Amino acid sequence: MRTKEEIDTEIAALKALRPTGPHKKNTENMIDMAIEELQYGVDDTAEEWMELSDNHRDSVMTARRWKEGESNERPSQGWEGLVE
Repeated sequence: MRTKEEIDTEIAALKALRPTGPHKKNTENMIDMAIEELQYGVDDTAEEWMELSDNHRDSVMTARRWKEGESNERPSQGWEGLVE
C-alpha cells in the first residue's frame, strides 16, 4: 500500500494533466475516475461500474493496482497524445 504522501503526490500529478484533442471530455472523466479511486475508492460491485466504458474501468484499476502496491505503473503516466 502506498503512503498518504505518495498518493497525494500522484493525485497532484493527475490534476496537473491538461486533456486535449477531440476526446478531451472523455480523458478528463478517466482522470477524474483515477483521482476518485486514489482518494476514496471506487465500488466495482455497484451497478454504475458496469455502465462505465472499458477505458474508464482500466483507469480505475490502474490507480487501484498502483495504490495497493501491486504495480509501479503510475496513474499519471501513459496519457501521451491525450494530454498536454
